[in-house]
Amino acid sequence: MSSMRNAVQRRNHKERAQPAERQKWGLLEKHKDYSKRAADHNLKKRKLTALRHKASERNEDEFYYGMMSNTSAGGIKRSKRGDNGTGSGGKALTEEVVKLMKTQDEGYLRTMLQSTRNDRERAEQDVVTAKTGVNVGLPTAGGRRVVFGEDGEAEDAVARPVQPIGDSDDMDFSDEEQSSEDGQAAEGLSKADLAARRRRKHALSSKQRHLGALRDREEQLSTALRQVEQQRGRMNGTAGGVNKNGVKFKVRQRKS
Repeated sequence: MSSMRNAVQRRNHKERAQPAERQKWGLLEKHKDYSKRAADHNLKKRKLTALRHKASERNEDEFYYGMMSNTSAGGIKRSKRGDNGTGSGGKALTEEVVKLMKTQDEGYLRTMLQSTRNDRERAEQDVVTAKTGVNVGLPTAGGRRVVFGEDGEAEDAVARPVQPIGDSDDMDFSDEEQSSEDGQAAEGLSKADLAARRRRKHALSSKQRHLGALRDREEQLSTALRQVEQQRGRMNGTAGGVNKNGVKFKVRQRKS
């Protein structure tokens, strides 16, 4: 009977998938997924209940090894680890170790700043390309490109560098002008052309937001790098600081 049952063509089993409009929420949870999640949740609840019950019956006078590294101040338990906020067992780090850590921080910040700057330059080129519709990337090997004149003859021309994009205010002003021009030019276009224009406009706005985020990131990294450099300079005695009155001063070494 089993062979006859298996010989019959059956309908393929297909699980219900996540709808396209809900793809951003991840995979669709099936009943078996819910069962596993519920079982794990109930197991954790039972563990917490058992631990609370065990803690309520614990003898305060009983010795345990945590007493060796804990103290109490006003009836509140305090750990001896990192009392100075250093995380080094209550021991302050030496000045040489702190200088080394600052050096490593400075190197990391320089690397991340250079990487962010490169990403920002590429994002600026992408925004210019999306606005003009022409590839304005860096020139290829040789630094020259071929331009065909009106007579059809090839002419060599040096690729001009990409001009930096203006501030956000200028971008907003140009966007307003562009939107008004688009509204005037949209009359008489087909639905496919309008949809393509909306997609291009959405892609441009997304690239502009990405460019703004990269600029903010670059500014934050630059500020952090300057602060680390100032800290290292003050530790080495090669930079000044600010006194209690808010007056900046510079360290001047004595001439021998």
